[in-house]
Amino acid sequence: MNDILLVDDEPTVLQNLYLALDWSEYGFRHVHTAGSAEEAMRLMKENLIDLIILDIQMPRVTGLEMLKQVRAKYPNTHCILISAHSKFEYAKEALRLNVENYLLKPIDINELRETVTHAAENIAKDSAASHNLFERNLLERWLYGRITSDELMEHSQYTQYNVLLRDYCAVIVHRPGGAALPLRQLTAALPPDICAWPLTVDDSMGILLLGGHDVSDGYVRAAAPSVTAAYPGTQIVCGSCATGSGNVSKSLADARHALEYARLAGCSGFLSFSQIDWNPFSPAQLTGLNDLLQMEPSEKQVSSFTAGLTGKPANPEHAFCSLYAHICLALLHMTETPDRKQPALLPLTAPYSREHLDQAVVRAVQQLHSSKQQSTQNLSPIIQRVVRYIRDNLSSSISIKQFCEQTNMNPTYIGRLFKEELGMYFSEYVCVLRVNKAKLLLENTTLSVSDIARQVGIYDVSYFVQCFKKQERTSPMKYRQAVLQNKK
Repeated sequence: MNDILLVDDEPTVLQNLYLALDWSEYGFRHVHTAGSAEEAMRLMKENLIDLIILDIQMPRVTGLEMLKQVRAKYPNTHCILISAHSKFEYAKEALRLNVENYLLKPIDINELRETVTHAAENIAKDSAASHNLFERNLLERWLYGRITSDELMEHSQYTQYNVLLRDYCAVIVHRPGGAALPLRQLTAALPPDICAWPLTVDDSMGILLLGGHDVSDGYVRAAAPSVTAAYPGTQIVCGSCATGSGNVSKSLADARHALEYARLAGCSGFLSFSQIDWNPFSPAQLTGLNDLLQMEPSEKQVSSFTAGLTGKPANPEHAFCSLYAHICLALLHMTETPDRKQPALLPLTAPYSREHLDQAVVRAVQQLHSSKQQSTQNLSPIIQRVVRYIRDNLSSSISIKQFCEQTNMNPTYIGRLFKEELGMYFSEYVCVLRVNKAKLLLENTTLSVSDIARQVGIYDVSYFVQCFKKQERTSPMKYRQAVLQNKK
């Protein structure tokens, strides 16, 4: 949410400058104008100005004299100088005062556009570098669910974040060529009554957390076209709408899932979590997909499976891309374990035919098998044996002591080696696998929570609920209700 100030003593020039560009495309929400240096300095005192476009030759106080005052009082403000005269002294002084550019009248619109783009990029970099570390850390922990509600409430009073709003929504902005400017423009394009807090993740990705008393993905949907038109290749993805500050991490997790769906399906532009059918497969179809995962399937076997999922689609490109994305996400979900990083499966490309879809699914299964083998090869033979023991007996009562009694090994040694190689304790690893299996059962069966707890090897229901809440930050029943709501 940046402000720009245009300063020129000639009203016609000032008006033309104001109309020269759509300033919101560069992340400037408010455009201020001034006909003199005195008026400009008053506006700077009342507003946080990020960029000034300033005429050098003005009566009483010249642009250069004003710029010296700005440098003394507001050293981080960026500036572009304009002049009707090409004087070496002006250019030399402009260079000394560290301006973005020195433009001659009549201003070339392409040069102005290029200069403002460069200035906006520099503002974005400066903002990211100088962002209050305490605020950034708090926002990051809030988004990723790494902070308790009490700590969030206590620390937020020292920041700009309002954690008492009714609705929140996490939005991901992804652009390989740089996400900082699209993130700023999207922020500027939203209604002023919506709180919008940006977080730059890396060069290609940023997160925007929205807050208010009536927040929905409709606001982002309306603002997205102008951003994607100005910055081609930008992907804007909305997570689910969260009620209360405690559900923000769920909204971000949903946005990340939607972004992965968009990547695999080849979607571009705007996409919302609510637009996607997150449970397209029946339990029987998931069982069939799991059977494919356990073998090295041929294209014929995959074709037999996919033929039962869809008929002859009216729009093959959309139907096959969407189906492929759902198959890949389901496969990744089935193979999700804490001991290895999931591979980035390739998106479906043209030609969009059933034959090409089947070939792509075969490659995805092969890639997952290869990833599993590589991750297992990185473990010592002893820990490979422990991992097999856990997976083979997940529905039973298992412990490291029990394993060591069967294999005549030292529990202390095995426990320490397990932690060194997998980065977590034996009990933590078992808990993650059990909760992941429980999620699949909650999503695709009508079994009670107590029955699911027993199927994943936990016979104390309260302990099962405790484990589930620790990992997913919600109860099993609320998780199932959310899945059912998404289906609706």
